Amino acid sequence: MASDDRVKYEASLSPADEDGPARLYVWIRRYHGDEELTGRYEVFEDLSRLDEFIARAAATGQDMADLRTARADFAEILGRQT
Repeated sequence: MASDDRVKYEASLSPADEDGPARLYVWIRRYHGDEELTGRYEVFEDLSRLDEFIARAAATGQDMADLRTARADFAEILGRQT
């Protein structure tokens, strides 16, 4: 990734309700300088898939602090369901 390219992650949690299980929504936004190039959502319902996603992103050298915080919050919500 070029030095002026970056990725930003924004996460939101949805607890389990009558419509379905708890979910973690991650908005992945790619930038070149100040210009946003693309954005997409990833939806996670379990930690294993989220952990794989974090590992792949970390392998590219991206900052994972926000995702690791979101993962901890998501794990807490999932732990309350069991």
